[in-house]
Amino acid sequence: MSRLFFFCLFFFLTSTSRADDFKRTIHWYKNEQIGGENLKSLPEFEGSITTSQTGLPYWFESFELGETEIEVVLKDVVFEFSDDSLFDSSLITADNLQYWQEIGSSSGKSFLRLTINPFIRRDNRIGKLVGFTVSIQEKPMLLKAAKASYPWKSSSVLATGKWTKIKTKTKGIYKITFDQLKSWGYPNPDQVAVYGNGGYMLSTLNRELPLDDLNACPIYKGKDNSGKDCIFFYSTGSVKFNQDVETGSLNHQQNYYASESYFYLTDLGNVKTIGKVAEITEPAGQQVFSFPNYTFSEKELSNLISSGSQWFGEQFKPGGSNTINLLLDDPDLTKQARFSVYVAGRSSSASSMNVSLNGKPVKDISFQTVDVGDPTVYFADDRVVEFTEPLPSKNLQVKLTYSASNSSSDAWLDYVSINYQSLLSINSDVYIFRGRGVNGQIQVSEFVLNGATSATKIFDVTDLSNISEIPATYANSQLKFKSNSSLLREYIAFNPAGTIPAPELAGVVANQNLHAGDLSELIIVSHPALLNAANDLANFHRTTDQMSVQVMTPELIYNEFSGGLPDPSGFRNYFRMCYDRGKQSGKNTLKYILLMGDGTYDNRNILGKNLNMIPTFQSDNSLSPTESFVTDDFFVILDENEGGYSGTVDLGIGRLPARTPDEARIVVDKIRNYQKQEAMGNWRNVVTFIGDDEDNSTHMEQAESMANFINKTYPAFVTDKIYFDAYRQLSTSGGEKYPDVTTAINNRVKQGTLVMNYTGHANEKNLADENVLDIGIINTWSNYKRLPIFVTATCEFSRFDSNETSAGEHILFNPAGGGIGLFSTTRLVYSGANFVLNSKFFKYIFEKDQSGKNLRLGDVMRLAKASANTGINQLNFTLLADPALRLANPNLKVETTSINGKNVVTGLDTIRPLSVVTVRGYVASNTGSKLSTFNGEIIPTVYDKAMQVKTLGNAGEEQMDYTVQNNIIYRGLATVKNGDFEFSFFVPKDVSYKLDKGKILYYAFNDSVDAQGYFDGFYIGGSSNAVIADSKGPDIELFINSESFKDGGTVSASSVLIANIRDDTGINTAGTGIGHDITAVLDGDNSNVMVLNDYFQASRDKYTEGTIVFPLIKLAEGNHTLKLKVWDVMSNSSEKEIRFVVKDDFRIESVLCYPNPMQEQTSFVFTHNQPDETFKVDLEVFQSSGTRVDLISSKVSSQGTESLPLEWVPSSRMVKMRPGVYIYRISVTTPEGKSGSASGRLVFVHR
Repeated sequence: MSRLFFFCLFFFLTSTSRADDFKRTIHWYKNEQIGGENLKSLPEFEGSITTSQTGLPYWFESFELGETEIEVVLKDVVFEFSDDSLFDSSLITADNLQYWQEIGSSSGKSFLRLTINPFIRRDNRIGKLVGFTVSIQEKPMLLKAAKASYPWKSSSVLATGKWTKIKTKTKGIYKITFDQLKSWGYPNPDQVAVYGNGGYMLSTLNRELPLDDLNACPIYKGKDNSGKDCIFFYSTGSVKFNQDVETGSLNHQQNYYASESYFYLTDLGNVKTIGKVAEITEPAGQQVFSFPNYTFSEKELSNLISSGSQWFGEQFKPGGSNTINLLLDDPDLTKQARFSVYVAGRSSSASSMNVSLNGKPVKDISFQTVDVGDPTVYFADDRVVEFTEPLPSKNLQVKLTYSASNSSSDAWLDYVSINYQSLLSINSDVYIFRGRGVNGQIQVSEFVLNGATSATKIFDVTDLSNISEIPATYANSQLKFKSNSSLLREYIAFNPAGTIPAPELAGVVANQNLHAGDLSELIIVSHPALLNAANDLANFHRTTDQMSVQVMTPELIYNEFSGGLPDPSGFRNYFRMCYDRGKQSGKNTLKYILLMGDGTYDNRNILGKNLNMIPTFQSDNSLSPTESFVTDDFFVILDENEGGYSGTVDLGIGRLPARTPDEARIVVDKIRNYQKQEAMGNWRNVVTFIGDDEDNSTHMEQAESMANFINKTYPAFVTDKIYFDAYRQLSTSGGEKYPDVTTAINNRVKQGTLVMNYTGHANEKNLADENVLDIGIINTWSNYKRLPIFVTATCEFSRFDSNETSAGEHILFNPAGGGIGLFSTTRLVYSGANFVLNSKFFKYIFEKDQSGKNLRLGDVMRLAKASANTGINQLNFTLLADPALRLANPNLKVETTSINGKNVVTGLDTIRPLSVVTVRGYVASNTGSKLSTFNGEIIPTVYDKAMQVKTLGNAGEEQMDYTVQNNIIYRGLATVKNGDFEFSFFVPKDVSYKLDKGKILYYAFNDSVDAQGYFDGFYIGGSSNAVIADSKGPDIELFINSESFKDGGTVSASSVLIANIRDDTGINTAGTGIGHDITAVLDGDNSNVMVLNDYFQASRDKYTEGTIVFPLIKLAEGNHTLKLKVWDVMSNSSEKEIRFVVKDDFRIESVLCYPNPMQEQTSFVFTHNQPDETFKVDLEVFQSSGTRVDLISSKVSSQGTESLPLEWVPSSRMVKMRPGVYIYRISVTTPEGKSGSASGRLVFVHR
């Protein structure tokens, strides 16, 4: 986005438990003039957040509160007044300081969020706030936390009895014959009751009490036109009609989520019937011969920005017209009607819409111009016009004609609606009407209906649960009745013997009882097609985390909490009930929600894509790319005074937007593997920051600020900084490119990083204008054992509710790697607000819970959002991950005790070139106590001192200074025995002479746990007097794929370089000497040298030897050479070359199943010649007679040349096995379409 807002300070939560003063200073940036033009922008400052609503930059800060009431006062306020002509002061009108305070609650913790408008206007001068003090005074009265007190039902009516779901399409009376009830399994129709809550959308506000569970609907029993016994019931339909209290006009509200209403039949008895109310005896204040009627035409055909809940209908091109035909119901032609027309126009030049009624021009609507080249502004200018006109007849033709000078202009109709008076004349067997006294002041009215019969009945259907029959008198085809008419009421006149529609059967409903369910910490709501994966994930958390978990489908929630409608408020209400009960019980409080299934902005499947597996909550706005949003936060904003998108999240919520069982399985398998021993590695010590170079280095500065926070607050991590402007920019026919940035990102993904954070520009398909990362690149990643969490403070990178699969989703569903999850964006967002939330994420991501374990991702998301409060902007950040998953950074610590025998407590030691250094230490608990039971290995990485470097200043941008500490002097592998470790290394000759602090990072691990730590209590550098006679370079052995490779052998297009290296003084990986990196050159191409320093791993307990394992990807077919150059620490080098032939075929080398014999399950693993690839695999199992008993098709990835296990559990696939010998066959297909197969024998035995 072109509109950028700066934030360069961290304002983390400050715990407040008494009267506190917080002094603050605002550091303003200077406005700049470019090219002599006056920018007329408002000045900005460190920490500003600008909103699209006002365009003003605001000061924002958040404070954590105790359980008391507080008073906030700003004092010591200092302004700086200016006549600066550079900024647009038209937005500044206040003459006194304006500030707003809001107290939010998240999972029982309270936050004060303070927002300040830093501008005032006095005597036509603009004052900028430069200093102030926030005084927070606590009061003795306890803070009244917003706690829901809704009396949730203890049990659902669906818990017992037989239940059948039916559906209706429109408003009115429906009938079901007794014969039909019998055919549906109800032998005693007279005992059948109807339940339901109608078809209207549920309120999004928590304070508007929901209909809890299914409610009994009154029914009428009678005979139809064929004399059959029937039950009759009323359906509200899905379109709600509301009345403007002041004008009496009606309007309508479509249901965003359903066009049908659902009802439930049961044999529980206690049938609620429609009773007849007592006749009103007092005289009527008026006779009513007409009623306020309403009709509309609204087609929902397209969502203009594929976002939000508003859909438009007919589209117009310049000169085009469309006629809307409307048939009014016995209109009173003596009365005028009120018309409402809602249209939208998109044109860069003047355009308008002409409205005519039955050929008579009645209204011209002019549209404002739209900057069609700016993706951040309103997509179209929308207009609602109202006018009154006499009715020419009951047949109306509303014609709309669009005019625009620009042929690329467009316009759309949302709806045409008419408020008019209808004569009370029954013209159908089900006649719906409404009544209201004069200005609502006449209490009783007598309604006079013509066209009635003696069989006509009058029902008051204002309240679905309390429908009543009104006594009426019939004479001469006229029906009269009295009713209360002080407020709008709805009635139906119907003839049971007339033509009455029947509902459609929707299906049988099994007994269920979420209202009486157990309290759980995690609720997984899964689409039915994904239940196997959901249940596997639930079992993982039950066994690994001892967590209480419930798994359910959306339909179960709909049945009990939204009357069968797929309404997001039903989800919210269910979670709110569980949350309330958990708080009241004090045990197993609900903490996390996982939605398993894709969602879409098209909640009603208007476009027929069938992507609405789990509903989404969309904004009402569907025209502004910056104000329209999709958010899962809605489901977990649960306090009584909250609702919609206003409030603070109370639970950690995440979504896995899988569309298929395979996608769900991919993510669940990655989650299960994420914490396993095979996924351990020192990649868990790395946090990566990627910064775009656009917008005057803003994004790189933000990345550097967060990286510095990590380096200072969590020094056991190393920060890898990939800043665009630090790399060479190339000009190509396709625009500016940063190929080395792409390489750096790919290399980091291969090597592994715990967190990968990006700040900058992006879209659904790629990162940055230079396209440094796109879907094609993401799908090549094979980092299954090194999965980062991705954080993208950018625009719509993970727009999961689109019809297309976003780049973020490709990261999540990459079966060979990608990421373990994303905290990512779904819409256009602003840089300043992004940075606030991004900073809060890093505030919490490495914090521990009360048990000393890492916070779960859902807690990190919840706390970050609760403390950030950046409005709509943060709603567009979604956690596409398991919210109950903990980040995989180690919980244990590593401590250093001595360097070269000198206790580190006694002072700083100095490490000089050409010296052998011995380091000792131990592995400790998270409280610092030595773990004498820990036996395993440790990877120490020794870094040279930090350096100040500059970016390159590509494309005329100003260079940026930043700090790096990435020169590795030594990376080794040492034994940890009984908690203790020791390792030695030789300091290279060419370390930087400057004397400054170095750093050692540790990563220790065994079969079950890992640890991390750091030590920076030493200096490194200076000179050395040591004289070592060594002129021989390292010994090198080269292989491809395995050590059995022979020079000149054949390999596949994706292979692995293996290099074994040895030298008596050690291998130089620091690269600080000019040209002293470990390098590889393919086919003599010296313009593309590959630096392999980070891929060298010293052998266990030896600094004189080690190994390089480096992936070679997408090799061309034919003959190749690769030359490796390595330096020792004495600056001696060696080179070795290997020859190989790439033949892009595919072979399965072997296949194995284990256990074999099997009882309940077995797993299949195959080896092949295409390392780190993902394959389509078909597993077939046959009886010895040749009859196939099962076929599994799945995506299987591999680590190196060995596939990941493909599990087969016959019972879960409804396969009945008899003891005996079976034949299995595995058929494997590569992404390029090459295939191979292998088979074997499998023995099945009973337990």
